[in-house]
Amino acid sequence: MNDLHTLQLKDGLCLSGHPWARLSNLVAPLPSGPGVAMLLDSRGTPLGSGIFDGRDPQAAWRRFSMAEEARFDEAYVAAAINDALGRRGDEHCQRLICADADYLPGLEVDLYEGILAITSTHPVVDAVMEAIVSCLQEACEPKEMVFLHDDPRRAALRLECGRRTLSGQNLKARWIEVDGIAYRLDLLNADKPRIYLDQREQHALVGSLCEGRTVLDGYAHSGAFALQAVRSGAEHVVAVDTAEACVKAIGAQAQKNDGFIETIQADVAAFLGERQPGELDAIILDPPELARIDAAAVEALHLSAFQCLPEGGLLASYCRSPETPLADFEACVARAAARAGREARVFARTAQPFDFPVRLNFPQSHYLKGLILQLE
Repeated sequence: MNDLHTLQLKDGLCLSGHPWARLSNLVAPLPSGPGVAMLLDSRGTPLGSGIFDGRDPQAAWRRFSMAEEARFDEAYVAAAINDALGRRGDEHCQRLICADADYLPGLEVDLYEGILAITSTHPVVDAVMEAIVSCLQEACEPKEMVFLHDDPRRAALRLECGRRTLSGQNLKARWIEVDGIAYRLDLLNADKPRIYLDQREQHALVGSLCEGRTVLDGYAHSGAFALQAVRSGAEHVVAVDTAEACVKAIGAQAQKNDGFIETIQADVAAFLGERQPGELDAIILDPPELARIDAAAVEALHLSAFQCLPEGGLLASYCRSPETPLADFEACVARAAARAGREARVFARTAQPFDFPVRLNFPQSHYLKGLILQLE
């Protein structure tokens, strides 16, 4: 992987600043394996240096530097990691490295109260993992590092999968605190839910709007929205998720935080469809990430929500699709409101926090979109 390759875009194609190139857009012959490559446009103008893997048809080439013939080596990785850390604050739970958005494609690093969770989704990143670990140890002085290498993106590239600690020792589950709420963290157990760090600002904001309300936390996962709603004085909170492990975890966390949440293992769309008008006056919908949303399903889900909520009701809805623009998501929600004969005021349009950067020419980095609405 140390060889530097040269790739070229096919005639008539332009990236327009985008840091990815599709496999089908590259001129053959291509490298037989993963590595580092400089990309040229069809006229031979350099477009920067990136990591390459022909097994990823959507992002075969991912730029990490605008420089020509740059190396994705120990020196580059150390400089890029330190740059990323310099853009972060001092929060004890946050994302430290956000892949392409931090010029380190294929690498994600989260911090949980002194524990680093590392995910690599590219063989070129795997090849310099020793340097990555060394740099993070020096800069962060973590208590432990956990490699979350069971990501589906690794399996798609036929990379080794599994979870382990750097030390080789077991890491027991522990309680961490985020915005005044205690959450159970069990990084070595893939079945146990983790708080979504990209939503932590929204958890607190939406929770603060739920005082005195009957609240549904749909697709509850760790139950963070539900926990913040209870903390803010909601009258009653229901958390719904299809996963039994999530439902059990939410109950345990509610007890730890001296609150009560009604937990239900069910399909959220089916649950909402069975509710009577006025039965809920705050609904939170935060479904799992999809490459692209099913517009008809999203519209039907929101139709049920609009039919259920009374005047003055609150709807906080989120989309985790990197390929779906905010305008498309908002259009689905608007069509549902029109079908229900309802109108709503936009309280806020939301996105991920600063430690999940959004790059201007990389729309996929703006993967998390949200709408907070008050119904009329």
